[in-house]
Amino acid sequence: MKSVGIYVHFPFCASKCNYCNFNSYSDKNDLQQEYLKALIREINLYKNPKLLVDTIFIGGGTPSFMFDGCISTLLSELQKSFLIDSDAEITIECNPNSVTASKVREWKEAGINRVSIGLQSASDKLLKLIGRAHTKKDYINAISIIRDAGINNINTDCLIGLPRQKVSDVKNTLNLVTKLNCTHISVYSLIVEKETKLCAMLENNEVKLPKEEKSLGMYKFAYDYLKHKGYSRYEVSNFAKRGFECKHNLHTWQMGEYLGFGAGAHGFYNNIRYSNYKDIESYIKCASEKSFVENKEKIGLQERFEETIMLGLRTKFGIDLDEIKKIFKIDLLKSKQNTIGSLMAGGFVNLVYNKLVPTDLGFTVLNKIILELVS
Repeated sequence: MKSVGIYVHFPFCASKCNYCNFNSYSDKNDLQQEYLKALIREINLYKNPKLLVDTIFIGGGTPSFMFDGCISTLLSELQKSFLIDSDAEITIECNPNSVTASKVREWKEAGINRVSIGLQSASDKLLKLIGRAHTKKDYINAISIIRDAGINNINTDCLIGLPRQKVSDVKNTLNLVTKLNCTHISVYSLIVEKETKLCAMLENNEVKLPKEEKSLGMYKFAYDYLKHKGYSRYEVSNFAKRGFECKHNLHTWQMGEYLGFGAGAHGFYNNIRYSNYKDIESYIKCASEKSFVENKEKIGLQERFEETIMLGLRTKFGIDLDEIKKIFKIDLLKSKQNTIGSLMAGGFVNLVYNKLVPTDLGFTVLNKIILELVS
């Protein structure tokens, strides 16, 4: 039976973080009810009770900022429209300051079994600098509320490479997260996007980014620290305790199909990649039409090959050379014999059961490895 993942986007936030370039808005919260109606309309367009769904990821924006009853209504609609696997991973993103006991109980009763919470840093000074609306205390309280509701599979997002951030700040953050026994930790390097408040702050010399070597040092520290604490790096920025890798992300990195619902959501289904209208008002207007899709393209074999290499090498599972040969009719061991031999000799990749797997050293130069294999 064919299985897919589902991503649902809620583009509403209480406030916009200084570094955020995601499709989210802090001034359109009066549209939440109409947005949900449009979302249900879009879901109904794809309704297929025989389509097996093994992961659901509710992201944003801030899904935890939605009105009471919104998430349970959404999941009820998904359950009526698709065949949800009894063992499906169902994740919701949240910010610490919008977590309440009543909301988490609603999530739990609706079927959510994994929560991804955005901490970013345990330093209140850094949180204020990057425009986060919560404190370290809010985060600790949110973790307690989530656990009290019976949800124990918890991811925490952390940022490195922030202005004024020190390795000691990273240590304090990871110390807090590991002491609270989170099952999954994401450590993302800050990316400065155009048209964000942080970009303007940098251009006006209000703040400065740490030098590249310092940011790399933060990442190296995070890797060593989390490894010591029993977390395995299974993707460049993602660390998990055994058995708690994010199934939804793995589904995407392994080129699995997924449906995207909501304003600006992306999907990959029947070899077609598509994206919805980003603007909330435009998305809501689509409720009277037969499609919410703004752009779509069929993915050619060469593009799929390149993405399979790129995404696969970002994980500790690497790329299956037998699958590459079967799907794309490309024998990488033969066509890239010298390149692979050189990479192995340099200690960048290993060949394990005919899978090409990056080493710890290889993870530091992934872009170079990928380019050499697809060019």
